[in-house]
Amino acid sequence: MIRVARRLLLLAALLVPGVAAPAPEVAVTEAGDRIARATTDKSFDDVVMEIEFAITERNYRITGRNAIGKGLRDRGYEDFPDVEVIHFCNLENAREVLLLDPDFIALMPCRITVHVADHRTVVSAILLPEQHKDPRVVAFAKRLNGEIRDILEYVVGK
Repeated sequence: MIRVARRLLLLAALLVPGVAAPAPEVAVTEAGDRIARATTDKSFDDVVMEIEFAITERNYRITGRNAIGKGLRDRGYEDFPDVEVIHFCNLENAREVLLLDPDFIALMPCRITVHVADHRTVVSAILLPEQHKDPRVVAFAKRLNGEIRDILEYVVGK
Protein backbone atom coordinates (compact mmCIF):
# COMPACT_ATOMS: atom_id res chain seq x y z
CA MET A 1 0.00 0.00 0.00
CA ILE A 2 2.86 2.36 0.85
CA ARG A 3 4.47 1.73 -2.54
CA VAL A 4 1.23 2.58 -4.32
CA ALA A 5 0.96 5.83 -2.34
CA ARG A 6 4.58 6.70 -3.12
CA ARG A 7 4.04 6.09 -6.82
CA LEU A 8 0.90 8.22 -6.82
CA LEU A 9 2.76 11.05 -5.10
CA LEU A 10 5.59 10.74 -7.61
CA LEU A 11 3.14 10.75 -10.50
CA ALA A 12 1.42 13.85 -9.09
CA ALA A 13 4.79 15.59 -8.80
CA LEU A 14 5.55 14.75 -12.42
CA LEU A 15 2.32 16.34 -13.59
CA VAL A 16 3.00 19.74 -11.99
CA PRO A 17 3.63 22.11 -14.92
CA GLY A 18 6.40 24.66 -15.07
CA VAL A 19 8.82 22.91 -12.74
CA ALA A 20 12.19 22.71 -14.43
CA ALA A 21 14.91 20.53 -12.99
CA PRO A 22 18.59 21.31 -13.22
CA ALA A 23 20.62 19.24 -15.65
CA PRO A 24 21.67 15.91 -14.16
CA GLU A 25 25.18 15.56 -12.84
CA VAL A 26 25.90 12.00 -13.93
CA ALA A 27 29.51 11.07 -14.39
CA VAL A 28 31.62 7.97 -14.26
CA THR A 29 34.28 8.35 -11.60
CA GLU A 30 38.00 7.94 -12.16
CA ALA A 31 38.08 4.71 -10.14
CA GLY A 32 38.52 2.33 -13.02
CA ASP A 33 35.31 3.52 -14.75
CA ARG A 34 33.23 0.98 -12.79
CA ILE A 35 31.26 3.42 -10.63
CA ALA A 36 28.64 5.80 -12.02
CA ARG A 37 27.85 8.56 -9.55
CA ALA A 38 25.24 11.30 -9.51
CA THR A 39 24.38 14.00 -6.99
CA THR A 40 21.19 15.90 -6.30
CA ASP A 41 19.69 18.35 -3.83
CA LYS A 42 16.72 16.01 -3.31
CA SER A 43 16.24 14.40 0.08
CA PHE A 44 17.57 10.94 0.83
CA ASP A 45 14.03 9.54 1.16
CA ASP A 46 12.88 11.09 -2.12
CA VAL A 47 15.89 9.67 -3.95
CA VAL A 48 15.30 6.18 -2.54
CA MET A 49 11.64 6.38 -3.59
CA GLU A 50 12.57 7.51 -7.11
CA ILE A 51 15.19 4.77 -7.43
CA GLU A 52 12.56 2.19 -6.49
CA PHE A 53 10.21 3.63 -9.10
CA ALA A 54 12.90 3.81 -11.82
CA ILE A 55 14.03 0.24 -11.16
CA THR A 56 10.55 -1.25 -11.37
CA GLU A 57 9.59 0.86 -14.40
CA ARG A 58 12.51 -0.74 -16.28
CA ASN A 59 11.27 -4.26 -15.52
CA TYR A 60 13.77 -4.93 -12.74
CA ARG A 61 12.84 -6.18 -9.32
CA ILE A 62 14.40 -5.16 -6.06
CA THR A 63 15.97 -8.33 -4.67
CA GLY A 64 17.35 -6.92 -1.45
CA ARG A 65 18.40 -3.86 0.43
CA ASN A 66 20.81 -3.00 3.17
CA ALA A 67 19.78 -0.05 5.34
CA ILE A 68 23.28 0.36 6.73
CA GLY A 69 22.72 3.79 8.29
CA LYS A 70 19.58 2.66 10.09
CA GLY A 71 21.28 -0.53 11.24
CA LEU A 72 24.16 1.40 12.75
CA ARG A 73 21.79 3.83 14.46
CA ASP A 74 19.89 0.84 15.88
CA ARG A 75 23.22 -0.37 17.35
CA GLY A 76 23.67 2.89 19.20
CA TYR A 77 25.52 5.10 16.72
CA GLU A 78 22.86 7.78 17.08
CA ASP A 79 24.18 10.33 14.61
CA PHE A 80 25.13 7.93 11.82
CA PRO A 81 23.72 9.23 8.52
CA ASP A 82 21.42 7.38 6.16
CA VAL A 83 23.20 4.94 3.85
CA GLU A 84 21.33 2.39 1.78
CA VAL A 85 22.31 -0.28 -0.76
CA ILE A 86 19.57 -1.42 -3.13
CA HIS A 87 20.07 -4.68 -5.03
CA PHE A 88 18.02 -5.30 -8.17
CA CYS A 89 17.82 -7.83 -10.98
CA ASN A 90 15.91 -8.83 -14.09
CA LEU A 91 15.58 -12.61 -14.49
CA GLU A 92 15.65 -12.41 -18.28
CA ASN A 93 18.96 -10.54 -18.12
CA ALA A 94 20.27 -13.14 -15.68
CA ARG A 95 19.20 -15.94 -18.03
CA GLU A 96 20.83 -14.20 -20.98
CA VAL A 97 24.19 -13.77 -19.29
CA LEU A 98 24.12 -17.27 -17.80
CA LEU A 99 23.80 -18.67 -21.31
CA LEU A 100 26.71 -16.51 -22.49
CA ASP A 101 29.11 -16.89 -19.56
CA PRO A 102 27.96 -18.47 -16.27
CA ASP A 103 30.91 -16.91 -14.42
CA PHE A 104 29.68 -13.40 -15.25
CA ILE A 105 26.68 -13.93 -12.97
CA ALA A 106 29.03 -13.34 -10.02
CA LEU A 107 28.73 -9.64 -10.90
CA MET A 108 24.97 -9.68 -10.48
CA PRO A 109 22.60 -8.44 -9.12
CA CYS A 110 22.99 -4.79 -9.93
CA ARG A 111 23.52 -2.43 -6.99
CA ILE A 112 22.82 1.22 -6.31
CA THR A 113 23.88 3.02 -3.15
CA VAL A 114 22.48 6.21 -1.66
CA HIS A 115 24.09 8.43 0.97
CA VAL A 116 24.35 12.10 1.88
CA ALA A 117 27.59 14.08 1.58
CA ASP A 118 28.08 17.84 1.82
CA HIS A 119 24.30 18.36 2.16
CA ARG A 120 23.64 16.61 -1.18
CA THR A 121 22.31 13.14 -1.85
CA VAL A 122 24.80 10.94 -3.68
CA VAL A 123 23.66 8.01 -5.79
CA SER A 124 26.30 5.52 -6.96
CA ALA A 125 26.00 2.37 -9.03
CA ILE A 126 28.45 -0.38 -9.80
CA LEU A 127 28.83 -0.84 -13.54
CA LEU A 128 29.58 -4.14 -15.21
CA PRO A 129 33.03 -4.60 -16.75
CA GLU A 130 32.97 -3.97 -20.49
CA GLN A 131 36.02 -6.07 -21.26
CA HIS A 132 35.42 -9.73 -22.07
CA LYS A 133 36.63 -12.28 -24.59
CA ASP A 134 33.07 -12.76 -25.90
CA PRO A 135 31.73 -9.69 -27.75
CA ARG A 136 28.17 -10.74 -26.84
CA VAL A 137 29.02 -10.36 -23.14
CA VAL A 138 30.56 -6.95 -23.88
CA ALA A 139 27.35 -5.91 -25.65
CA PHE A 140 25.31 -7.22 -22.68
CA ALA A 141 27.43 -5.25 -20.19
CA LYS A 142 27.21 -2.06 -22.25
CA ARG A 143 23.43 -2.38 -22.54
CA LEU A 144 22.97 -2.95 -18.80
CA ASN A 145 25.38 -0.14 -17.94
CA GLY A 146 23.28 2.15 -20.13
CA GLU A 147 20.16 1.12 -18.23
CA ILE A 148 21.89 1.74 -14.90
CA ARG A 149 22.98 5.19 -16.05
CA ASP A 150 19.40 5.84 -17.22
CA ILE A 151 18.16 5.08 -13.70
CA LEU A 152 20.65 7.54 -12.23
CA GLU A 153 19.72 10.21 -14.76
CA TYR A 154 16.04 9.69 -14.04
CA VAL A 155 16.58 10.09 -10.31
CA VAL A 156 18.70 13.25 -10.46
CA GLY A 157 17.36 14.77 -13.66
CA LYS A 158 13.68 15.12 -12.85
